[in-house]
Amino acid sequence: MDRMRQISSRRNREGPGKGRKPGASVRLLLWAACLGALVAAAAPPPDPPAPDFELGALDGATVRLSELRGKTVVLHFWATWCPHCLSEMPVLDEAASDLQTRGVEILTVNLGEPRKKVDRYVREHALRVKVLLDGRGKVAEAYRVVGLPATILIDPAGRIIRQIEMGSLTKSELEKLPSLLEARKSGAK
Repeated sequence: MDRMRQISSRRNREGPGKGRKPGASVRLLLWAACLGALVAAAAPPPDPPAPDFELGALDGATVRLSELRGKTVVLHFWATWCPHCLSEMPVLDEAASDLQTRGVEILTVNLGEPRKKVDRYVREHALRVKVLLDGRGKVAEAYRVVGLPATILIDPAGRIIRQIEMGSLTKSELEKLPSLLEARKSGAK
């Protein structure tokens, strides 16, 4: 206890920061700088490039993302076992034809289900939206999809500009896409 009083008394006499080893502050500053550098390095860049992919579509076609450059792409990951996904599919289907005339391509990506099961669901619900099959989940992995549904907005230059993870997408959100893109273009000028 006496030793504690001596240290405390000495610190009070010497003032704040006195009585410490001279290198302690330097080490603390270096540690903080390194931590800041690590955080900055781990942060994703603004508008990162969308990973290119090639997937088979339910209709037999092959879709390559890079071939859609110049269009805005809504990439929607889903599965038939996901209730939120199923509520979004009719919304996406309804919006697809209108948005396509405005330069927006909607691609729905089924994650990991057999073609027959997906085909049956699409036929039963008379969906016309483009359905791609990511049987092994490689594209979902490239986009860091951790839950369903997940929607990713890719601008005409091929950059990811918005990601909605595990949230229900509404018709009003889809209708706002062209104005969102126009606002981004205006802000970039």
